[in-house]
Amino acid sequence: MYPFNRSLHFLCVVHLLFQVTTSQLVGSIARWKKDQYSLVISISNPTNNTISILNWNTIFDPAIPLPVSLVIRDDQGLPVRMATTYAMRAGMTDTDFHHLDPDQGYSRGFDIRSLLQVVPEGRSGNITVALPAGFKGMTHTGAWTVPAAAAADLAVDPPRLGDFSTAGLQDISLTSRPLALEFSFPLFDNDGLVDPMAHGSLGGIEVDDSCRGQDGTGITDALYDAGIYAHAISLAAKDHSSALFANYFLSAARQTVGRVASSVQNAINGQGPQVGVHCTDILNTCYNTNILGHTFTPSNLGPAEIVMCPAARKLPRAPRPCTTHPGRQIGASASHVLLHLILTINSIFTNTITGSVYGSGSCQLLKNSHIFATAKNPDSYAQLAMAQWGYGLGGPPYDGDPCPPTLGIVPNIQRRTA
Repeated sequence: MYPFNRSLHFLCVVHLLFQVTTSQLVGSIARWKKDQYSLVISISNPTNNTISILNWNTIFDPAIPLPVSLVIRDDQGLPVRMATTYAMRAGMTDTDFHHLDPDQGYSRGFDIRSLLQVVPEGRSGNITVALPAGFKGMTHTGAWTVPAAAAADLAVDPPRLGDFSTAGLQDISLTSRPLALEFSFPLFDNDGLVDPMAHGSLGGIEVDDSCRGQDGTGITDALYDAGIYAHAISLAAKDHSSALFANYFLSAARQTVGRVASSVQNAINGQGPQVGVHCTDILNTCYNTNILGHTFTPSNLGPAEIVMCPAARKLPRAPRPCTTHPGRQIGASASHVLLHLILTINSIFTNTITGSVYGSGSCQLLKNSHIFATAKNPDSYAQLAMAQWGYGLGGPPYDGDPCPPTLGIVPNIQRRTA
């Protein structure tokens, strides 16, 4: 039994591509009447245009019960770790958007205990709850549909993820004020649902017994590859002349990227908080074949969980080597999905990594966003890792012939030969 109400839906933010900022939305967080713990989030569109918001991992998303992008800080201004859920999609369709017409609003309530659970432990004081800086979406006056190229096709060889850069999504800014609250922690007592020994448990990432036979072998291989990808990210972060790093991150993010890569390596090597990789659909989201997997981080109430959905388990172990270059949409692979999902486990990292921008081209465009940080977007790390890997910069699994330079990659990058 997981300690949250699945009937509740919460607000978080989606991050997608372009640096263009447009169409300001207005948001608010308020107490629900006199209830100490129930809050309501409201978002409204005061403009003269319709705004279509990508609903992935947001308050509009029916697939996830807990947000990844609300910002909660303690009375020292430090971020408070939250319980979160996150789902990774394969592609984009019209049903993935929530439409706000001019002057239309949307509201959703939630219980803050589901987010904070038992943290910060043993303290009393103020916290602030803030909405994100914006969303990804599209402003339009007439009909608008998602380009076909933005959808995935996992039946082709190699399986293809959606090319999100073709959707041309914009930064949709959101204006709101944080809500100050005062609580005594923990917010509720351990009522027997949680094993107190699970708090702070270590052991790193382990594949659960629910992944048997070929599934177990495939995910174990993908976990090994994810460790290699993390090493490739670390190498890029340390190389101040890396053209590949500069495609995905600003120089100011170099330290953060390096720390994240090291945390992933440690977790895969059995160091750090306990994380289980499952083939059982814990959050009941895998019925949607567009969802490749999801994560659940229960704050301090137990180990985090990664679920690899059947759609992801059917994918090849790694992408084809000559499809990994920046600017080209890579073939889908189990190792890519697993690394992406690991990067959303906030018990491994100091801050929650929240973005939902996928694909090489869109991750490169995200670097120029004025609202969203690439260092908080998991696929930016994954795309850098696979670009490095395609050039043999990081070690196995790829040891085949080098691919020719393409799309802005300087010719003098040394690639490992067979």
